Amino acid sequence: MSHPFLEAIKKAPLLGDGAMGTVLYARGASSEAGFEKLNISKQELVQQVHVDYINAGAQIIETNSFSGNRFRLAAYGLEKDVWQINVWAAKVARNAREIAGMPVFVAGSIGPTGRLLAPIGDTSKADLDAAFREQMEGLLAGGVDLFMIESMGNLIETATAIRAARKLSQLPVVAQFSFTTDGHTVFGATPHDVARTMKELGDEMPDLIGINCGAGPGPSLDTLKRLSTALAELNITPDKISLSCQPNAGMPGRVGNNFMYISRPDYCASFVEPFIEAGARLIGGCCGTTPEHTRAMRAAMDKYLAGRDSSPAQSSFPSSISVAQEETHETPETSSETGSPKLPGGSGIAHKLKTNDRDNFFVSVELDPPKGAVPRKLLQAAQQVKDAGADTINVGDSPMAKVRMSSMATCLIIQQQVGIETIIHFTTRDRNLMGIQADLLGCQSLGVRNVLALTGDPPSIGNYAHATAVYDVDSVGLIKIISELNQGHDIAGNTIGSPTSLSIACALNPTAEDRQLEITRFRRKIEAGAHFVMTQPLYQLSDLTDFLADFGECPIPIIAGIMPLNSHKHSEYLHNEVPGISIPDHVHEAMAKSGENGAQVGLQLSEELLEEIRPYIAGVYLVPSFGRYDDICKLVRKLKTSPASVSVK
Repeated sequence: MSHPFLEAIKKAPLLGDGAMGTVLYARGASSEAGFEKLNISKQELVQQVHVDYINAGAQIIETNSFSGNRFRLAAYGLEKDVWQINVWAAKVARNAREIAGMPVFVAGSIGPTGRLLAPIGDTSKADLDAAFREQMEGLLAGGVDLFMIESMGNLIETATAIRAARKLSQLPVVAQFSFTTDGHTVFGATPHDVARTMKELGDEMPDLIGINCGAGPGPSLDTLKRLSTALAELNITPDKISLSCQPNAGMPGRVGNNFMYISRPDYCASFVEPFIEAGARLIGGCCGTTPEHTRAMRAAMDKYLAGRDSSPAQSSFPSSISVAQEETHETPETSSETGSPKLPGGSGIAHKLKTNDRDNFFVSVELDPPKGAVPRKLLQAAQQVKDAGADTINVGDSPMAKVRMSSMATCLIIQQQVGIETIIHFTTRDRNLMGIQADLLGCQSLGVRNVLALTGDPPSIGNYAHATAVYDVDSVGLIKIISELNQGHDIAGNTIGSPTSLSIACALNPTAEDRQLEITRFRRKIEAGAHFVMTQPLYQLSDLTDFLADFGECPIPIIAGIMPLNSHKHSEYLHNEVPGISIPDHVHEAMAKSGENGAQVGLQLSEELLEEIRPYIAGVYLVPSFGRYDDICKLVRKLKTSPASVSVK
């Protein structure tokens, strides 16, 4: 199956990050308890290293999990924490990506176990397989985009790790060996031995094979060429397997009482072109390299690609980006009446939903604002969603009470730079009565005309637990305020001149434990002036139909929430830890049986539910898991190109 990482590698070489352990050590972290423990104890420190590499131009960042297997962690008494350490390694890296706002890939770093196989040691291949699977499952649950098996020396151990990754998921796999300056691994394997092992793996061979650690750029280039020749001799062509090279910053030299890596950033950067010419599609650094090395390599790669047919824009990630400088877009047409952006097809989703066009099923996709101030990754996702045919993008308002960019700013950026209408999630948690009305007037003026009225998650569940919640009104009160503004006056009866024209959405949880209370509140929302309703994610038709059987005919259009599941662990987490989401038993069972095909099964279940529920709803909003938009966009295309088999009720 195609994967965004593999597609990107085909288009142009990608730049990986550099060292993690040596940078953490240089920044004051102690290795006495293992650097992997920092994923739990000092997340901000690890996260900042990732952010610095992204800002330096890395397109792939590796999780802080190199020694995150049970055997290595046992040295620190952490063998029972494999799952937690690896899940958080992935989450910290993904958080860094969100903060930096750049569309980088998160690679799950997997190093050797440090154990010797029988008869030399007492470890079996089954032991190794179990350890690799355990670590990979944690990384997978944390949301990595690919597996990076690295610094390997033993061919059997490496093959075991590769097979474990292939059986566990369909994510891309990179396998890298550590060669000494004489071109052998510590177990005596040569590049030709590595090539033969890849041949033996057959269909299970990794997507990329290469070199990291062990030696500096010079010796690594020689080994890379030998590996390329060995693969060619065995008829393993680049379309079957690509090459990678991530050497150390030379060999460490003693400076006082410490060992320091001596290769300067400009020296490492001078090997970027030779690495690419030798066939490498992934280039980066290992021990001793820093964000400064990455920045120098970024400049060298951009310069090289600028002189080739490949466009540097495909791989260039400037270290300093502003919204204004990032991309050039045409200025949207503006309304002569208000000066606000005039969006394609006009605004006002409530009007569109009333048409009940059975051949143009309404589809929205939910995106969360970035955690930092750079929206590039967000805009890339928004463009992808628009190109797939979605009608709108709905944008969260610091969901789960965790700080993100303003939902209003995010909506405006998406509308102006991508040209697709948005639905703003608007909570009363963070705004008093004055702030609510001021921001709603701002939404009208800026052209953000569709508002999902929410009370909002309490701060106690987020990352600012001691923040003060306002809650002057709840979601019902917010709907009343918007309705008053739409009639030309504020909540106190003061005129606002021209009435606003905001479409009002309300939320509904059909699986709420207290159904009668949910019915009562839903009626109040409709009476307050809601134009359409957006449900919590649903996982079976009866969740909606049973609710409607008790409620009666719904007088406003229903937009059903659909969040495809990614794995059995994902299903368990949503059901047990996310308020408002209930996963039925038969879905749990299907995900438990899905194994490595969890994402595919989750998507298939969503498609089946959509086919069943379509007659009862006017549209759908799709929620991607772990920021993966490719499957969601495929689903959007199906919904927009397949006319409904029955008319919308």
